[in-house]
Amino acid sequence: MARIRLLIPLMVSLAALALAAACGGGGGDGGGGSDAGEAPAPAEEREEEETLMVQAPGSKSAEDEQARLAARLPGRLIEARIYHTATRLDDGRVLVTGGRGRSGAGGGYTTPPGDTAEIFDPGTGDWTVTAPMPSARENHRAVLMDDGKVLVTGGIGLVSYPLSTILFDPASETWTGAADMNSGRYSHTATVLEDGRVLVAGGKVAFYLDTTEIYDPDSGEWSDAGTLSAKKAWHRATRLADGRVLITGGKRAGTQAVPEVEIYDPASGEWQTAAPMATARSSHTANLLSDGRVLVVGGYGTDKDPVNTSEIFDPGSGTWSDAGTLLQPRADHTATALEGGDIIVAGGLGEFTLAERYEIATGTWSEAGDMNLARYHHTAELLPDGTVMITGGFEGGQDGRRSDSVEVYDPGAGEWLTVGPSTFDEEGEQP
Repeated sequence: MARIRLLIPLMVSLAALALAAACGGGGGDGGGGSDAGEAPAPAEEREEEETLMVQAPGSKSAEDEQARLAARLPGRLIEARIYHTATRLDDGRVLVTGGRGRSGAGGGYTTPPGDTAEIFDPGTGDWTVTAPMPSARENHRAVLMDDGKVLVTGGIGLVSYPLSTILFDPASETWTGAADMNSGRYSHTATVLEDGRVLVAGGKVAFYLDTTEIYDPDSGEWSDAGTLSAKKAWHRATRLADGRVLITGGKRAGTQAVPEVEIYDPASGEWQTAAPMATARSSHTANLLSDGRVLVVGGYGTDKDPVNTSEIFDPGSGTWSDAGTLLQPRADHTATALEGGDIIVAGGLGEFTLAERYEIATGTWSEAGDMNLARYHHTAELLPDGTVMITGGFEGGQDGRRSDSVEVYDPGAGEWLTVGPSTFDEEGEQP
């Protein structure tokens, strides 16, 4: 019944899209967009930046804002977004924060980070605006704390790499400041430990970082957590069943991808290196499986191209094993654990829509239907009814535009539902 309640609002949204199209209004052409300018490079290719390019926020009149919201169809994001975060709250709603938005075809990185936030309610199948973050940021991290609040760390801000951290209270829908981190950072990892503390590791500013630190919600303070074996960003962190944290891959100056693996033990407060992966990778995914192993999928290889390999780490033996070949090389994708333990992999850099499913019972990959839009730098969250919601990202390949579209994967039916392509005018801008 829960799945039916969620899909009904989505089907209403689909009907609204069809009506709008019949009346000549609503969504755009549904393609990946095009522009005479250069295609935006993946965030991973910006590692050699020595200074932060800052641009003042764009401004729109109240009338323009009202027109934009009026043109929006139910179920779509209120803001088009890339490099945003999506966090499922304890009550089943989903909080989306920050990122870059309001840029159409070939928009690239021309607009500044945003401070806006919105919440999806599975009961209504739609989004509402909530209080903006105190500071704009993109490429930040957001984690759900044990007390139900959301901690936001790092990112790229309007004028700097913010040290500030902030907390969102879903009950009051308000933000409060938390203690500053010891170092600003973006494209880092943030992991909630078993005792409720949060481990932040690596990342980048004008240079790569090997520092780590821990936030203690009881004291409200940050403390040093040691040093990684090497500086890195665009790595992945996975909390193991025994409470340790596995760090896989990443990249650093002069190296697109590394196979390095290390483990943090909260009990001892120490870092130890572990057996390396068979394939060097960055911007991959790493999911804890129901049997305690970790599945690592895709990412950019040493030649900067997406790879089609996957492998599994066994914490008991400390070894890696092959997990099969993906049907589609992918990086900057998402991987979400379903209720039954399988993993659904969606999107990635390129003009493909095929999703894939890793079946834990057989250890094999299979097709999981086609998404309605090719996209990367999107987010994916498991909803209370067992479906997976995809939000935003770049539509299509490297010349794609930022998307406000939302689609949901129903694992029972093996189908993708969407409220349609992004709403952009002929200039590639949202009205």
